[in-house]
Amino acid sequence: MEIEKALRGYIVESLLDGAAGGEPADDENLIGTGQIDSLGLLKLVGYVQQRYGVDLMAVGGPDDLESIRSLAAAIRRYAHG
Repeated sequence: MEIEKALRGYIVESLLDGAAGGEPADDENLIGTGQIDSLGLLKLVGYVQQRYGVDLMAVGGPDDLESIRSLAAAIRRYAHG
């Protein structure tokens, strides 16, 4: 759950500007709900690469970018090899 917590923190602080509307749920579709746009998605992918060493643009798929839960699962899957 530490990865989810870190992702949520980054999303809220850096992409949603501290969102007064609250934090996204782990399984909430971040793009489908309009919380993150294409630029935000690129920033999020860069954050994942910098923090976890996982290049989701190279090894991930669209489903990996859908929610906090799917992002965390992709990080766990690809970070170890």
